[in-house]
Amino acid sequence: MATLRVKHLKAQVIRAGRQVDRVGTYPCTTADWSHNLMWKTSRVAALILASITAVTTIGACSTEESAGNAATEWPDKLVFAATPSGEARTFNDDFGPFVTALSKEVGIKIETFQAADYAAVIEGMIAGNVDIAQLGAFSYALGVQNGASLEPSGVRIHAKGDKAGYTIYGLVKSSSTINGLEGSKGRTVCLPDPASTTTLIPLFEFSKVNMEPDKDFKRLTVPAGATIPRTVQKGDCDLGMASQAQLETAIRQGDVGKDDLKVVWQVQAPGSPLAARTQLPQDLRDKLKTAVNKINAEWLEQNGHCSGDKCLISASADFGYIPVEASYYQVIWDACKATRIEACGPLGG
Repeated sequence: MATLRVKHLKAQVIRAGRQVDRVGTYPCTTADWSHNLMWKTSRVAALILASITAVTTIGACSTEESAGNAATEWPDKLVFAATPSGEARTFNDDFGPFVTALSKEVGIKIETFQAADYAAVIEGMIAGNVDIAQLGAFSYALGVQNGASLEPSGVRIHAKGDKAGYTIYGLVKSSSTINGLEGSKGRTVCLPDPASTTTLIPLFEFSKVNMEPDKDFKRLTVPAGATIPRTVQKGDCDLGMASQAQLETAIRQGDVGKDDLKVVWQVQAPGSPLAARTQLPQDLRDKLKTAVNKINAEWLEQNGHCSGDKCLISASADFGYIPVEASYYQVIWDACKATRIEACGPLGG
């Protein structure tokens, strides 16, 4: 699958399932945005770091008018961002009922922005043009490290009663002779977005067995991580990293048969946060936290927003969110410092 790029924000903004012209007001020129939103997912952390100077310039020309009252007065709207989950899914499929309910509960209009990758989401939050976002644990840490003032409003859980965190599976075809990480030496390994936790943690584990990507195995990036089970089944990679929820969803949707793949390795990882910019007014952030942790699949159905599986949140078909503190994500910094992998950028220093 080709590496995704963000060529211009206008082409990526989605609202209620259709493209809109812009999010917010941008007095800067198109050339400014074209220059600062060209991201390659293979160099996520380095590009985020390199963009900080440019982002400061963008912020100066797009938020000057509201800078004086941003801490106390609510904005007219919020922008909610997330990344693609799969070829056949839309933003509304993954977050539609949730965003509609969140807007109603908080009492503010919410527009949505489907970014090409986590780098684009983080740039938007640093620039102040994205207010809340569904991130992974790793992309959250990258954002904080590189200048985004963020706080987690909640962390996603897969099923009612779950604790924070999720399981990453190493998947192979049922007929494969690979039986662990070491068995993938000289083979092709599928990993999602370079700023995804489902990429960082396996690379951390590979380092423990002295294996490096692009040296001991070929790395194939599949930005829409939910499609990795099918990518493995098709034979495009020998080993693929996907969450337990993504495998379950792929089986339920018929992308793969329940006996097509087998799990040869697994590890626990920190859960995905819904993050908000801390420059938003405190009372607005408090209302967001309360609403985020109140709205789950059960609540959505009981309140008439949807029914059945359509109430599940994200492509992973998750139940909802629970409260979390920023310190929960310390493991990401620890993994980066231990591995010093390129994707960590300054986190690995």
